[in-house]
Amino acid sequence: MRYFLWVLFLFVVVWPLLRYGQYLFSNWWADSLAETRERLGGLTWPVLRGMATAAAADLLVLFTYPLGIFGGREPVEEGTPVLLVHGLYHNASAWVTVKQRLRRAGIGNLHTYQYNSFNGRFPEAVDGLQRKLDALLQATPGGKVVLVGHSLGGLVIRAAVGNPRFWGKIAGVMTLGTPHGGSDLARLAGNAMGRGLIPGAEIPATADKAPDPDCPRLAVYNLADDFVFPLKTLSPPKGWDEYICSPMAHVWMLYSREVFALIREFVEKNGKA
Repeated sequence: MRYFLWVLFLFVVVWPLLRYGQYLFSNWWADSLAETRERLGGLTWPVLRGMATAAAADLLVLFTYPLGIFGGREPVEEGTPVLLVHGLYHNASAWVTVKQRLRRAGIGNLHTYQYNSFNGRFPEAVDGLQRKLDALLQATPGGKVVLVGHSLGGLVIRAAVGNPRFWGKIAGVMTLGTPHGGSDLARLAGNAMGRGLIPGAEIPATADKAPDPDCPRLAVYNLADDFVFPLKTLSPPKGWDEYICSPMAHVWMLYSREVFALIREFVEKNGKA
């Protein structure tokens, strides 16, 4: 029991503290700390709120992660398919809360795409998503798909839908806290997929080479993100709409009611396309 409590303390308290320390250092080193402070109206409250939501999110991930290991059936239903793509080191359990809330709002035909970000490669993740899209589109003749990606999932989406075979078949793309320009935190990663997110490395470069689909594209992010920094790495490519939400931890975006309201609005609006 004592060992478990120590692990819990390290995961829920120490790890968020280290991330926010790196967040402050990275923005200072990139000469964007003053801009970040100005746009947030100060740093103390946003960072404290970020740390609190980081602890809560990390705790939720710890207990819900097994749900993604066992998976489950996701039959094709009526309506526009909504495909949800998780981020680095996560799995389909990332979307448990979002899916529950969408269903309560009367939105169905929900699907998740799961890929191996521990020892897999980015091109494999992209190929897998393209196969998932092919299957959904085949089951929905003449229809389109709405895609929502959290973190790395947004870059997997961008690289996948750039393939010409999906042109005219994507109803909308939404990213949540996606490191469009990579992240300095990736320098601490010990695997290929993680280090591929270093600014200027393979993954953001590959996503930037892919043409954007001709559909609504929305990037949602916040300026106190504890996984994506410095500030400039949060910005999407030109031509995207942007929404900056209130300060919160990176993973908390999956549980935030504010962010969910944006997801619901985007899906309801573009799912009719």
